[in-house]
Amino acid sequence: MKRNAAMLLISSLFIAVVLTGCSQGAAVSDKESSTKNNTSGKLIEPSELISKAEAEQLLGESLQEAKNSEQKVVGLKISNYDAVKEDTFKFLQVSLTQQAFMPDNGQSSQAIFRALRDNFPANVKVDGVGDEAFIAPPGIHILKGSYYILIAVGNSDDVKNREILISAAKKALENLEKLKGN
Repeated sequence: MKRNAAMLLISSLFIAVVLTGCSQGAAVSDKESSTKNNTSGKLIEPSELISKAEAEQLLGESLQEAKNSEQKVVGLKISNYDAVKEDTFKFLQVSLTQQAFMPDNGQSSQAIFRALRDNFPANVKVDGVGDEAFIAPPGIHILKGSYYILIAVGNSDDVKNREILISAAKKALENLEKLKGN
């Protein structure tokens, strides 16, 4: 029950920051706008970026099947893997914001990523991951083309969790490239 409440809190924080950033007039450049309007690809599910087996390998823990949710207003799909053991607080959450799932009048994935980045000025930049990446609550935020990926595993200030986040980000990007056919 604690895990579900924590995930609801993390998801709510994410959506609140996105909507706050968007309502404060996050500018959408012509390039971002054309990317959004010209994007028609297939929808990708977050569980395709990191499978249950891959999540178990990353965490070193047996996990339940993914619990999925979505917030179409911001083009967001979420897969959350909770630990099988009730007495542990281990989880891995993959959130994916993609143009193909957004309403036509929505902000671009790039604008959402940048609004979040700007709302966490003390973020930790991560080089060599995606087009741009940083660590800030609740995990690692990655921009790759028109995809914004957020991966969370718990306290992002913990050194071991940061290592897991970076490994998870690399795996998610590898799988994204395969899904896109690149």
